[in-house]
Amino acid sequence: MKYRREIDGLRAVAVVPVILFHAGLSVFSGGYVGVDVFFVISGYLITTIIITEREEGRFSILRFYERRARRILPALFLVMGLCLPFAWFWLPPEPFDDFLRSLSYAALFISNVHFLENTGYFAEAAELRPLLHTWSLAVEEQYYMVFPLLLALLGAFGRRKHIVVIGLLAVLSLALSEWGWRNFPEENFFFTLSRMWELFAGSICAFIVFRRSLEPNGPLAALGLGLIVYSIFFYDGAVPFPSVYALAPVVGTCLVLLFATQGTMVARILSMKVPVVIGLISYSAYLWHQPLLAFARARSMHEPALWLLLALGLASFVLAGLSWRFVEQPFRAGPNKLLRGRMALFGVSGAGIAAFAAFGFVGMDQNWAEARYDNKMPPFYKEVIASMKGHNLTRACYAGTRNDETRADRFCKVFDGAGPGETIAIFGDSHSQAILPAFGAYAEESGARIIKSGLGGCPPLIGTYVASGNYSLGTCNTLTQEQAAYVAQNDVTTVVLVARWSLYAQGGYSNDQRHFLLNSEPRPQLGGREASFEVFAQALPATVDFYRRLGVRVIVLQQLPEMQVHPRRGVYAAVARGYTPEEATEIFEASALPVAEHDALQAAARSVFDGLEGAEVVDLADVFREDGVYRWFIDGRSAYSDLDHVSGYGASLLRARMAEALSQD
Repeated sequence: MKYRREIDGLRAVAVVPVILFHAGLSVFSGGYVGVDVFFVISGYLITTIIITEREEGRFSILRFYERRARRILPALFLVMGLCLPFAWFWLPPEPFDDFLRSLSYAALFISNVHFLENTGYFAEAAELRPLLHTWSLAVEEQYYMVFPLLLALLGAFGRRKHIVVIGLLAVLSLALSEWGWRNFPEENFFFTLSRMWELFAGSICAFIVFRRSLEPNGPLAALGLGLIVYSIFFYDGAVPFPSVYALAPVVGTCLVLLFATQGTMVARILSMKVPVVIGLISYSAYLWHQPLLAFARARSMHEPALWLLLALGLASFVLAGLSWRFVEQPFRAGPNKLLRGRMALFGVSGAGIAAFAAFGFVGMDQNWAEARYDNKMPPFYKEVIASMKGHNLTRACYAGTRNDETRADRFCKVFDGAGPGETIAIFGDSHSQAILPAFGAYAEESGARIIKSGLGGCPPLIGTYVASGNYSLGTCNTLTQEQAAYVAQNDVTTVVLVARWSLYAQGGYSNDQRHFLLNSEPRPQLGGREASFEVFAQALPATVDFYRRLGVRVIVLQQLPEMQVHPRRGVYAAVARGYTPEEATEIFEASALPVAEHDALQAAARSVFDGLEGAEVVDLADVFREDGVYRWFIDGRSAYSDLDHVSGYGASLLRARMAEALSQD
């Protein structure tokens, strides 16, 4: 196959935005589309190689997989191997356990299965997953396993036949991705069959130009590059992906492959030395960047400075140049390439895959995640960690329930009041679950019956849909409708609305514009935070009004402070650094949240609370306030289990204040 410099340049267009996006540079809000560009390029190149060699009568499936092994495994094994010591010493137990499983699955090229199985509100944060990016390698490898067999079934090459069959499969895959983002948005992102159409798009390009001269077309090539660039800068997490929206970068890549031949301006730009060099090392750069960023974040108690993350992004290219020169090339090029014998290569490859997979599976089985700290965790730290646990007040209700969405219709009796006392219904997202122990004192004193219904990531707002959230678009809306019906059909005296309000009204401290956006219709919220806030500002008063018209008392709990330092990460970072209890206490107390930061984050939601009619707005945050800050470390224990959920201990600190609020007429 004739070498095309512009394709290496196109790889640079793909990899640079991905790295800058993961580093947190907000201007590259759609940088994730670089993976889609890679998929199209891979489909094009692999298909070209296969159909050319088949037509020339020299295609060998063993040689095909030998080339794939030489191309992919050496650098991958290097990066995975070097991740091991850093993960061992730096990752807290939960992220380390996730790492072990992802290591095994990455070695077996099914890591996308691990990540689609471990998504959602309480899944391990992407920032702490060093091997998260291997999901795309898994998708490609699964394509490489299936595609040669598919071409063999199609028989001798026929342009029309191949385009029709592969085109039909691509349409089915695209349709699946459209259905997937509406019903399983998190899983859809990693699902092979939802991504296959992008690789098929590259294959169709290869069919079109097979044994034909590429016809340069400057305007179409420029349009293609423009579609990619537009996606990089104007897409964000609010755009459902993959879906028809992925057609922009995918079609754009196809146009560049088909029409950006030498002589066009796009080809000249992409063929310049810098993009070509970046493209040549793009695979290694892609491998290096996520571990560098993830370990930097794991090592820090808070989000590292942007300049540091960008510097690590640059370092990934330096390491990529070294691994390309001293690892990739020796296995791929020339008569003196390493492991020249095919069987030797397959043997070493198989041994490497088995070793990494075994390490991960054995580590999970032997509970290495916790065992690493058993001998070096002083009692002080163990007590702090123990205080981060939640509660089991709803365990009986959810026993045997594996799918979160099946919880949506469950109304759990948390406290069963004695006699004909009042019935209080607590509706909300995961914050309503975390805070339940706070209602215990009032239930004991008054004999009230406490009912809870909620789902993580679903605000208790009637008539709203949560886009770019955890579940299908209709899940949260269905839940709130069932909650409304429950109140209408039962003798509920008080409804308490609890949520991480800022998540839906304003975003996080980083002003996240992409996730948990509200809409009044079952479709994506492409208007961003501003449009989401407008829905919030209308839905909360409407929800309060609905319950008030039923004659029900309505209490809206303001959001408890959202910390900027993750307590668990802070504790394990202190252990790793060998801090004494006195030193750790000083650091934990210094990591408290300034009141002004909390007020700024809650400003949008409070502007709606201030105008509410018919509801009592209760703020419990003062329980954690001292000397102008909100503390998560109180009396030697942690009042929080993570950044924004109170622990069982933290919720117990709220009992008196909650009883006081509920007792008021």
